[in-house]
Amino acid sequence: MKKFTLGFIIGGVICSAITGFAIEYSVTVNPFPIKVDGAAKSIEGYNINDSTYFKLRDIADAVGGFTVGFTNNTITISTQSEPSEPTNTDEPITIHEGEISQRRFAREGDTVIKADGTAVVLAVGPHGILGEGQGVAPDLGLEVPTGGNRRVEAYKVFSGLTDFKESTGKSVINQIYYINKITGEGHWGSEWMAMTSEPTTEGTFEYQLSGDKNWIWMDSEWIQMYVQEPTETDVQTIRDANGLN
Repeated sequence: MKKFTLGFIIGGVICSAITGFAIEYSVTVNPFPIKVDGAAKSIEGYNINDSTYFKLRDIADAVGGFTVGFTNNTITISTQSEPSEPTNTDEPITIHEGEISQRRFAREGDTVIKADGTAVVLAVGPHGILGEGQGVAPDLGLEVPTGGNRRVEAYKVFSGLTDFKESTGKSVINQIYYINKITGEGHWGSEWMAMTSEPTTEGTFEYQLSGDKNWIWMDSEWIQMYVQEPTETDVQTIRDANGLN
């Protein structure tokens, strides 16, 4: 499978250019005990130049009061308490895209709130795939309430999951949840295969996107856009090549 190399190459050039301006930092593992409301907590941290640093998500887990997510290249922090959604309710639910939550899989009629606040009501597309063409990743951030709390994250395999089936019959055994970083749309591997096929005509310029933006013309062949892992620089290069805002 081909991977994008634009960001790597550019990053290497920048790194080489600034080598002579290296800054020294004193970094040690945090040596101090941590207590939250008097209770000892084990939180990974580092002391850098006499200041202690922790991961946002670790602090959220230890202290509570806010949640941390990452979607569309944006770190999201929410301080609003969301009501817990029943795992197998037939009623529509509201999904905050990318935020980790324990809930059922997304279904038709559910509302997805994107990072920019846009609300999208999920519908089934022409290939029978939920959310097809709607530019959302409704199952990103899903934390399955069984099977060892395995989270659904971009490009991560549901590894070790051998017997999990959601009540509607959707099986995600050993599948990958892919995100197309150009459109922001996310689907399981089998769903992508069912809804998109390789273009039948050759591309006319490098980084050309197919009509549905799910394939990209690179090195004289079409490759699946949604299984790539482009950096932010790569995404901008692709958008510029295709005249996208």
